Amino acid sequence: MKSDSDWRISADNSLLRRGTVAWMPDAEAWFERSFERLPETVRVNPLRNDSNAVEVWLQSVGAEPMEWYRGPGSSWVMPFERGGAEGEIRKLLISLHETGRLTRQEAVSMIPVMALNPKAGEAVLDMCASPGSKTSQIAEFMNGMGVLVANERSRKRCNLLVANIQRHRSRVTIVSNHDGRHIPSLSGNSGYDAILVDAPCTGSGTTRKNPEVWSKWKPSGGLGLHSMQVGLLNRAVDLLRPGGRVVYSTCSLDPVENEAVISQILQRRGDVRLTDCSEMMEGVSIQEGLQSWVPTDDDMQPLEGNPWAHPPTKEISEKLSRCVRVRGHMMDAGGFFLATIEKKHVQIGDVLEDISEVRLPEDSVQASQPLCKEDRLAFEKEFGSCDKPLWKRGKRIAIGTERMLDIWNERTTVSGGKAMVDGGRWRPLNIVHVGCEISEIRSGRPSRIIEDGAHLAREIARRRIVKIGDVEFEKLLAGEVIETDCMPSNKTDIRGGWLVSSELNPEPLPVWIGGKITAMMSKHEGACRVGLRGL
Repeated sequence: MKSDSDWRISADNSLLRRGTVAWMPDAEAWFERSFERLPETVRVNPLRNDSNAVEVWLQSVGAEPMEWYRGPGSSWVMPFERGGAEGEIRKLLISLHETGRLTRQEAVSMIPVMALNPKAGEAVLDMCASPGSKTSQIAEFMNGMGVLVANERSRKRCNLLVANIQRHRSRVTIVSNHDGRHIPSLSGNSGYDAILVDAPCTGSGTTRKNPEVWSKWKPSGGLGLHSMQVGLLNRAVDLLRPGGRVVYSTCSLDPVENEAVISQILQRRGDVRLTDCSEMMEGVSIQEGLQSWVPTDDDMQPLEGNPWAHPPTKEISEKLSRCVRVRGHMMDAGGFFLATIEKKHVQIGDVLEDISEVRLPEDSVQASQPLCKEDRLAFEKEFGSCDKPLWKRGKRIAIGTERMLDIWNERTTVSGGKAMVDGGRWRPLNIVHVGCEISEIRSGRPSRIIEDGAHLAREIARRRIVKIGDVEFEKLLAGEVIETDCMPSNKTDIRGGWLVSSELNPEPLPVWIGGKITAMMSKHEGACRVGLRGL
């Protein structure tokens, strides 16, 4: 494995070092700070009931809060490098991440969502979402209300995205599978309130995380991605409601992938304005966006002409100063670029027609659909009355939001925006996951609340929670199987999937009751409950 000094040798004469001289006033200072490994940074999930205990644990191991972070939760710098945790700290850190109590995320990666500032109840799109750290951060801002469509082009990466969303246990998220440049509109005509376009890029600002960038980066990389990046941002603006906002971001330093993309959008469209998001950046070291640049080929020779050249007009050039370049080298972090755009008005098009000839393919029986009346009655018979929106996919039941049901039921725009068809479907959106899975179905009926839904048990399964003694609860956490005689007198004959709590452990724990009582929890869940006990 190469050391920092080895990487410096390969970086000394790199094309990236030569390029940055034209992109930042203190390029040499940046270069000197671009080799050390990044510190481990994490974000605490405020939607979990034990988030305060997680913060107390972080303080106890020497972590320090990021004072500049603006969010509903908190973010922390650990006292070691990325991946440098050892011993018991490492074990609990992994378990806290795997159970969604915290998310390991690079510090500057948290800034675009701060700028987007999503709100509870809004309809939000994360256009290039995988692996999902920003998606989960958006969900925290939304506080369990509204709808968040997390889109990913690659079906394989969609699977990773779903796994991370389920780990986080947020109910507001829907996962879709589309090329972001062609993703269909949200049902109805309202559009999204906010969209994040964290675009694929060359990653030239990630040298401290991915030192291979020194040898691999070439100007042609950004030139090749520019058209796709413009296409993603242009489609995002199309999908916004009037007054809606989009944040475009990359972890690149190259203006061809950053200011040149914004310049293209400002030149092409009359319905947008570039807004100043610096007020959300208090405490973050930033540089104004570049107002001019000279793109080069891989021999570092200047290139002229669209679409990469400096802005076409002085007016656009001056507006680009509202873009933000995060000076990560001044805050022990990586580099990042972001810009915030607001949609001013909607361009008037053809009147929508109701044409019955339009036929969309039906959603697969495996696609998530609202729980039918029969299934809901079966669910409530098992777990008690529940007024929450529930969804079924295969053998799993998930909890969602009212806004999801609105989208499902709304009429859908099709045929390039020239027609509408009835709701009751996801199409033309290709949806692969909805909400937070809470229960599984066995023998045709809901059988138990699974670990991922236990933190919501008091909302969805109050009838299935039984209080036991603290001693017995601690034995379950330790992995022991206990006798059923610890159950209250009116519950001695129950069997199957239940949840238990105790005086000192109010957070319900899934168990299976047969001849004995067994905790139905992963090793990570057990490690967290034990590790956070008493904090």
